[in-house]
Amino acid sequence: MQRRQTQVLMFLAAMTVAVAANAQTTVTLPDSSQTTTLDANVSEQAHVTVPATVSFAVNDVTASTAASAATITVNSIVLATATKQLRISLQAAAPAFTPPVVGATTWSASDVSWNAATWTGSTSGAAAGTLSDTAFGAVVICDGDVSICSTSGLIFSLAAKTTIRRSGLHALTVNWKLEAIGT
Repeated sequence: MQRRQTQVLMFLAAMTVAVAANAQTTVTLPDSSQTTTLDANVSEQAHVTVPATVSFAVNDVTASTAASAATITVNSIVLATATKQLRISLQAAAPAFTPPVVGATTWSASDVSWNAATWTGSTSGAAAGTLSDTAFGAVVICDGDVSICSTSGLIFSLAAKTTIRRSGLHALTVNWKLEAIGT
């Protein structure tokens, strides 16, 4: 009997909690007057594709070397207003490349530059620039209210450096920054 009373009390306690959590009203059936609001909170967002690597085939350290054209695609762009724009920027993760041999001379981040490529979704926002490890440099500002901003013509160049004495892989990581700007 004790167990049965405990179960009944637990059931009543659960019912009391359920009643307190929901607004209740008595209606005559059939009824379609009850409503629930569904909210979808959409954050500013975009789907981004950037190259995993950009390679410089340096055959002559006394001449500047251009990499193959890179493709960057930003689509499904969702911003808070039709006048906000999307800025795409780059920053080096270190002040210099990592040389293939510790202590060997290598390129600094500022030895890398890029062209003002033609972009779909940007009428006037493309900018040529030089890489830095202390600040992001704008690559492009995409127009407001576009769903895609892309290029297949971003060309990175590596400056001549006659003091390079070691062959092999010189590597530098860069960080892409995408941000909504304006109002």
